[in-house]
Amino acid sequence: MKKILFVTKYHFTRYTGGAELQCAMLAEEFANRGWSVHYVSENSGTDAPSEWNNVKLHRLPENPDWRTCNRNSLKQVIEDVKPDVIYNRVFDLYTAHVMALAPKGCVTIWAAAAALDGFIWRHQLAICAAKPLRQILTGFRKTVYVRRRAQKAIRHATLTLAQLDEHKQTLNHLGIHPVLVRNSVTPCPESEMQSHNTEPVVLWIGSIKPWKRPELFFELCKRCEDADTRFFMVGEVQDAACQSALDRAIQELPNFHYLGFIPPDRVGEIYRQAHVLVSTSQAEGFPNTFTQAWMRGVPVLSLDVDPDGMLTSGGLGVYVTNVDELERELRKLLAAPDLRREIGARAREFTLKEFDLKANVTKLEKLIEQARKKISPSL
Repeated sequence: MKKILFVTKYHFTRYTGGAELQCAMLAEEFANRGWSVHYVSENSGTDAPSEWNNVKLHRLPENPDWRTCNRNSLKQVIEDVKPDVIYNRVFDLYTAHVMALAPKGCVTIWAAAAALDGFIWRHQLAICAAKPLRQILTGFRKTVYVRRRAQKAIRHATLTLAQLDEHKQTLNHLGIHPVLVRNSVTPCPESEMQSHNTEPVVLWIGSIKPWKRPELFFELCKRCEDADTRFFMVGEVQDAACQSALDRAIQELPNFHYLGFIPPDRVGEIYRQAHVLVSTSQAEGFPNTFTQAWMRGVPVLSLDVDPDGMLTSGGLGVYVTNVDELERELRKLLAAPDLRREIGARAREFTLKEFDLKANVTKLEKLIEQARKKISPSL
């Protein structure tokens, strides 16, 4: 039986981020196809599961020393599992460890999870725009060290993957030539599509942290207080300043509703209530929120993020570059249910075609087999 080991910082049962969701979906599908699937990640919880949907979970200590980052513990897991394939979807020291510790003949896969994965200085510039100076200076040396080692390591991966054509092109400039494999989404029945016949709900969903710029959603709520519309925010607060801004919004904005963290098995209920999904993130890899909304016929209105031009060229929503445009385009969408239905139907059709989990795993299996033959021509 072929063995694949997923190596990331967290598993989906520990932290419900986009990369964690994608890894969990892929791991489960590989298991469904008869692979022996293992997943190693940080989890110090006493109640951490040892298995999840036929995937064996291995635990590493949380908050390790940043210079070594659980290298010896990961080495032991790799030696015990003896994987044929290692799949890594972070850009940190775990990436460096995977490439150094992989057994001979093992196919190593590095998958870019975020728009700035693969880069050192572009990441630092983006941080400077989102964090206070003191925080930037404190973490600068550590961040550059980690990203330098990760960048060096991905050049030794058997396979590199990108979610977007635009990210693929930028990585090419580094001499890294990834294969395009889109994100995956679990299909939902057509009955879960938004009809756009009821009072509009505008949804913002994600981790509430500076990078996502939730304060711009609060401003949008304030500007649209005259509209007969409810504004929902869903997500876990991960920053003290964001918590303060959220508290003020709850107190001051009558059209704003904070729903807190919604477990993954219930998040579909929230998307079904939405009529427009608003994104205010500064940068993304490929937002899982987009495909979740599109699957249910919900247009996306995005400030500054338009992955591969899917909003502008694909007609799957609206892309804007400032808050004035954000307000103007939202009002247009709220006033035009027929337009929302048209965009939503097109978005669902596109998502079913381009983000199919089974098709993605089939593609990965073919890429793995090709890579194995290159490593060991006798196979």
